[in-house]
Amino acid sequence: MSISVDNSVTISPAQCHRLGHRLGELQPKAETFLESTLFPAPTYDREDVAHFFFFVTGIDHRTSPPNQSFEGTIEGRYFQGADLLWHLSLQKFKENPQSFHPKAMAHITDEMVADWFSVTHPVPVTIRNPEERAALLRNGGKLLLERYEGSVLNLLEKAEHRVSAQPEKANSGLLHWLSQFKAYEDPAKKKSYLLLKFLLRRNLWTIIDENRIRIPVDNHLTRIALRTNIVTVSSDLAALLREQIPISQAIDVLLREKIGDAYFQVGQYAKRSVLELDDFFWHFGRQCCVVTNPICVSGCTTNCFVVEQLLPVSCGGNCPLSTICPASTNDAHRALVEPKFDTWYY
Repeated sequence: MSISVDNSVTISPAQCHRLGHRLGELQPKAETFLESTLFPAPTYDREDVAHFFFFVTGIDHRTSPPNQSFEGTIEGRYFQGADLLWHLSLQKFKENPQSFHPKAMAHITDEMVADWFSVTHPVPVTIRNPEERAALLRNGGKLLLERYEGSVLNLLEKAEHRVSAQPEKANSGLLHWLSQFKAYEDPAKKKSYLLLKFLLRRNLWTIIDENRIRIPVDNHLTRIALRTNIVTVSSDLAALLREQIPISQAIDVLLREKIGDAYFQVGQYAKRSVLELDDFFWHFGRQCCVVTNPICVSGCTTNCFVVEQLLPVSCGGNCPLSTICPASTNDAHRALVEPKFDTWYY
């Protein structure tokens, strides 16, 4: 099915207001990104930490290979998906922070990445497409060496504390300089905004144009936006989403850009930075508003990071967004999920 890009996605300001008001009531907390099993301690050199976040964020996308889940137990602790990627990266960083220097990354091999992101317990599993991730890492390392003297901090200095360009100076802002790298070339800037979140939260950088920030839109954020109806989609696009028929890159980018703008409105109504709200939405989509049997259908049956770490008051096993979410009572709306689109962008 071929659909027109024009008018296929529309923001719903009224629903953005309702969701923002609900988040104002919930007041979810923000993460520190100091978790000792996932992120380097602040005692490490700033440049080394910046390199760690630059390279790991650049390969933080779909981790599970076909017909397997990227998960495992390491030293008695269970990790899955992105958490396992970051934990294995931290182990490598602790062994030698210089493993994340651009000189090392410029020469990393497919086999090295496959070995890095493999676990054996309870069953052997290797991350999806290690050769793709190796190519992204090599590209990042080479360009940092060629253009920024091998320094992420030099790249940040070039950005002049701006997220995006000033009208009178097109070649400025972090988003512009990051887009040179294959890992960060996504037109909707998911990884770029995620890296920005890490840099700000870990006090590695500051910005002067906070109004240019958008949320890092991935599968979880897309699914929540569709179900809460902060964006509406045309009947043709809705059919593709429900039936999981592949969509074009143009439609994928348009959808995620519109969703990013919708979440920005939500943040304004909630009086919170969308990067702070992203912490809640990402975990909520990962644990609660899942593709099949979300908690509005199945109820909450597991230990929940959202409740234990992010919400000041327990949700009592019920969806905290059910009062404003059409999908909580509508099967057809609940069937709206993220598009089928193969990419390393998110």
